[in-house]
Amino acid sequence: MEFFTKLINLYKKIHLKFLKLKYKKYLKTSHNSGGVKNIVGNDFSLRFDCVFEDRKKEVQKKVETLVKKAKNNPYRLIAYIEKHGTPIYKIEKADKILSVINETEGFITPKRGLKALYLNAVINKKLSAKFGECFIMRNLTLDPYYTIHQFYSWYAFKSGFAGYEYEAQEKYKKLFSSKNRSGVINTFGISDILEVKEAINRDKEALDFVIKLATNTEGAKNAFSKMLMKTSAVNV
Repeated sequence: MEFFTKLINLYKKIHLKFLKLKYKKYLKTSHNSGGVKNIVGNDFSLRFDCVFEDRKKEVQKKVETLVKKAKNNPYRLIAYIEKHGTPIYKIEKADKILSVINETEGFITPKRGLKALYLNAVINKKLSAKFGECFIMRNLTLDPYYTIHQFYSWYAFKSGFAGYEYEAQEKYKKLFSSKNRSGVINTFGISDILEVKEAINRDKEALDFVIKLATNTEGAKNAFSKMLMKTSAVNV
């Protein structure tokens, strides 16, 4: 629940900051990634994503089918991920190992540079400045909803959605973990904001998917219904 609450609060703060930036006197800036194009000018903001929205709906249907086929069993979802070529690493103290590079357990997007060197040294016992996507976690009982959230993110990444690029994810992680988010945002240019915005949108979509699924499950309806009410007012 703490994870979801943090996400919801972050969406609200980013949305307010983005609205403020829209009215500042920026030169025209264009950001194109994963089927989504954002253009920001002096007094306007445009987003072209009609094709992407169709792709997103298609992916949501596919993920929903896969989750139902797996009967919401997180271990079956992990097996599916591994079967389709993404490594699964179960490591003791994975949470502490990942915290060093500002990452959390679950789906890890591709890394470059120092983060890649670190992960390769710890996990693969080799030196390399490139590290592919994977799942890293402790060998603990898997939480169904968190696993579904991560599974959705993985599937969206494999589908080539915007927001999972290395730069976008690095900026998003930096913002999400900072105690001074306003200060971090103030260091971003408009292109950075647009990148982070797409990364946040992808996380929000994964969150919305899990909430929708959970509200149809006995025992989780009340808690997730409250979360849904909070999230519905957030439009990043």
